[in-house]
Amino acid sequence: MSTRSESRQKTKLIQVRATPEEKERLRARASAFGISMGELCRQTILAATPRSTTDQAAIAELAATRADLGRLGGLLKGWLSGAFEKPVPPLHARGEIVVLLREIDATQAVIKETAKKVAR
Repeated sequence: MSTRSESRQKTKLIQVRATPEEKERLRARASAFGISMGELCRQTILAATPRSTTDQAAIAELAATRADLGRLGGLLKGWLSGAFEKPVPPLHARGEIVVLLREIDATQAVIKETAKKVAR
């Protein structure tokens, strides 16, 4: 049973544009590994796990949500300290607001950790 050579089995050409500098870097890297540029590209691309644009969008949304929570917390703290023209809340409501501030801080921490996990 005869088998075709490896180069004859690879019949499809994939072209990628690169700058002259990038091409030279690829050539040097392939040479350092003792393989062809095509083999370097195949191994690199097939071993890579690209980041999904969905993941990137989720990270951006988590970051925006965390920023919104930070702004909300800042506004509440400003209101409690009397920094705005609105009247300071009555003493009986302040405890509930402090609980809310703590929940905002905790939610921000969860969002930050979730974003880190998605980024990995």
